[in-house]
Amino acid sequence: MKEEVNVNGIGVSFEGDKVVVSGDSGLVVAGDSILFTGELEYEMVSGDIEVSSLENVTCASSYHDGALDLLVVLGEPCGDRVLECFRAAVEEASLRAGILMKLLRSRITLVSLPGSSEYDDSCLRGAVGDVLGKILLPGPGVEECLRMHGAGMEEMVDAGMELCVGVEVTAELRERLEAEITRALGDLNVRALLAAALHLEDDIENRRLLGLDLRDDPAFLYSDEVIGMAIANQIAGTKAIFNFKRYDEEKPGVIGGLGPMVDDAVAGLIAGCMSRIFE
Repeated sequence: MKEEVNVNGIGVSFEGDKVVVSGDSGLVVAGDSILFTGELEYEMVSGDIEVSSLENVTCASSYHDGALDLLVVLGEPCGDRVLECFRAAVEEASLRAGILMKLLRSRITLVSLPGSSEYDDSCLRGAVGDVLGKILLPGPGVEECLRMHGAGMEEMVDAGMELCVGVEVTAELRERLEAEITRALGDLNVRALLAAALHLEDDIENRRLLGLDLRDDPAFLYSDEVIGMAIANQIAGTKAIFNFKRYDEEKPGVIGGLGPMVDDAVAGLIAGCMSRIFE
């Protein structure tokens, strides 16, 4: 079904995953580069497109398989301010999507009329925030966020097997650990602690924690270990905390390649699940 919108002289038509934007007086397109054109044919990452309009702004957004696509059509002449408006759209998307902007493959494109005017970006920010609120509300689960960091199920099972002592690593043992990890991820408290670690990782990477640069995991940062121990304890009690220390110190497999917050969270998850297997 084809839908059409008019944004103060800019025609926008949607059909499937295709969006066509056209303007009688031309268009200015800001994304990876600046383009001047009369018509733009834009292919979204999927046909599941959310649209939001606010005054002279229309936003279209879609999400599919780890990719976020945002098209902003601004029915105002921006002229040399198009980059400023583009930055405002990116900033609002980053604020709304949070850690997802770091984890997802994101493409943001802004289309405006040529010319110049004093433009209040509040409507632009509102429209971007509204459309992202619709499409990102379900969001990726904790499992998907861990996979984006490289800690998928297979990688976590591999790491768990590396510290097995005096036990033969078999397909059955691997299946038991996978089942335990799946069970643990069904625990709301485990998920909440993992989500906290993922968000803190993003805050550290972007230096949002009181302006401190904690990317090198300094010795005085131990909240990562607190989260790791809490996850291990939630899964299997006190004995799992001691097992967590082994995984934290030796950092087998994928754990060694994760960031300062997520590595301990995943170590706690694996240690707790391994402790349940051998309790």
